[in-house]
Amino acid sequence: MKKISYKKYLFIALIFSTACSVYAQDNDSLFYFSGKIISEEGKYPVALAHVINLDQHWGVVADTSGYFEIWVNQGDTLHFSAIGFYYLEYPIEEFAKDSLVQISLQNRYYEIPEVSITYLGTYKDFEYKVLNLELPETGINPGLEKLFKHVEFPLVAKPVITSPASLIYSLFSKEAKEIKKYFDVIENQDAVQKFNQRYNVHIIRNLTGLSGVEAHKFMDFCNFQEMYVLSISDYNLYSEIMLRFEAYKKNMNDSEKHE
Repeated sequence: MKKISYKKYLFIALIFSTACSVYAQDNDSLFYFSGKIISEEGKYPVALAHVINLDQHWGVVADTSGYFEIWVNQGDTLHFSAIGFYYLEYPIEEFAKDSLVQISLQNRYYEIPEVSITYLGTYKDFEYKVLNLELPETGINPGLEKLFKHVEFPLVAKPVITSPASLIYSLFSKEAKEIKKYFDVIENQDAVQKFNQRYNVHIIRNLTGLSGVEAHKFMDFCNFQEMYVLSISDYNLYSEIMLRFEAYKKNMNDSEKHE
């Protein structure tokens, strides 16, 4: 009975030893895969791209210069993705383990449908409202007040509408143009506030390390248009800032050499 028990324990110990050996071999085969992610077209760094090891089920995020490091095993597959680029699956094959691998992502462009924005709707809507107005003897018709509900009286003289001719005059006269300018200024103030929230010295300092006068010089060098900053995502904006920062540093170095 003791002899059978001894063989049983010996068999269990052998299985445990084999499992530990296999686990150790799997861990020993892992190594760091280092690389840099760039744009296939512009050859500029792709910042903050996601890198996922599909076989080991872990991932990392590249830095603002496109560099990353991740544990891999021979035969693993890496999945690369970033906003503004097509995703890429990259198999780990034979290569020098201490080398830096360059990964190129293909640019992806998103189509934005054209939109038309008007204060009073389409021309047909405006024509219909004008032709169907019931004008009182004095004052402003309630239907007309709806057309001008965005006008803040008495900031401007309140027009007196008594006929279609006076309505057209009120819409296209100098006073009407001044009203439009007023609302353009109000909208522009909102846009400027949003622009300053997304693009300012604080963001430049966090991304580039520049501050003070140097940060303002760099912002003048970038010369971002308001519409451009407000129309793209934060990720693409920060990527474009880092791309222009590299060009800015090169420009400064070239200036110092000439001096």
